[in-house]
Amino acid sequence: MNSVEKKIAAIMKKNAMHTYLATCDGNQPIIRSMAAVMENDMDIWMATSSRSRKVKQIKKNPKVCLAFVKQPNGDQSAFVMGKIKIVNSLKDKQRIWKIADYDMSQHFPDGPGSKELCLVKLVPKKIEWWESWEGGRKVYKPNKKQNKCKSGYLYPPE
Repeated sequence: MNSVEKKIAAIMKKNAMHTYLATCDGNQPIIRSMAAVMENDMDIWMATSSRSRKVKQIKKNPKVCLAFVKQPNGDQSAFVMGKIKIVNSLKDKQRIWKIADYDMSQHFPDGPGSKELCLVKLVPKKIEWWESWEGGRKVYKPNKKQNKCKSGYLYPPE
């Protein structure tokens, strides 16, 4: 991992509980707060209800933007643009359940095997980020060949 990736990963890890996911419902953008689970520095996972509107929106259009924002004033942020993959593997659900920084059983009392639990993985295409207001906005494009999650999902085709 290079120094830029380390800086971006640090911002995302510190602010994983303060993220905002943008999806589209037709041509209308929809934003909601989410908690991200970071794995292996740059692998971004989220859990949601399999019956949620966002899952329906993702199935129609997997292109999203996830904002990691330092509270309270946003002076460190990372905006991750890419595609979301819906992951149904029980093995992945169990692994992410264990490493989550929050108690997932509050939302899914039946555990990682719950039919209600939908796990999604954000595959970054571009990250706009800044360490401080003074430092300005920077753009990072991940190397597609190096970034592969444990489940084997590669970056979606352009």
